Amino acid sequence: MKRLVLLPFLLLPLLVQAQKVTSKELVTQLVKNIHGGVEMHTVDGRQSYYVYAGTGYKYYFYEQKAYFFPQIDFKWGQYRYDNNNKNYTETASIALPLTVGYDLPIKGIINMNVYGGVRYEQIVYTIRNSYTSKVNNAQAGLLGGTTIRLADRFGITVSYYYGLTSLYKDGTGRTSSFNFAFLF
Repeated sequence: MKRLVLLPFLLLPLLVQAQKVTSKELVTQLVKNIHGGVEMHTVDGRQSYYVYAGTGYKYYFYEQKAYFFPQIDFKWGQYRYDNNNKNYTETASIALPLTVGYDLPIKGIINMNVYGGVRYEQIVYTIRNSYTSKVNNAQAGLLGGTTIRLADRFGITVSYYYGLTSLYKDGTGRTSSFNFAFLF
């Protein structure tokens, strides 16, 4: 599964080359797509929070409307597994969302798109784990949402993530989350 999710990111340089993107355009896209946000996780029915920051490159493949959007996010936060504040797992990870989206035909100062796809997450460091089972280092799930931009400069993204894998090796720790990101 890891290889399948990482394949589009390995193909990104070929896509950029096929579209004859200059290094200036690539840098412009990466800067334009800088974002930071918060995830409000539910882990087996308990609320947790994560923060993240990242960027990505939008590859348009149909009339500057439909796009393929690989991203990279750096995440850190806690997964709580009971209502006691002493019992949680704290991690740092790298997430690779890969979505396909469509810019809605809204003209003017407000732009909007909808998207859906997958997200692969590699936990690179477990800071604290007071749960009895070890942490699975790889997570994968489905992602969908919308982005609204003002004057093509600032924006907000609202999305939902549904985890297909378990956080812990004993099979517990199913995650889902509402994500809110701010685009700069």
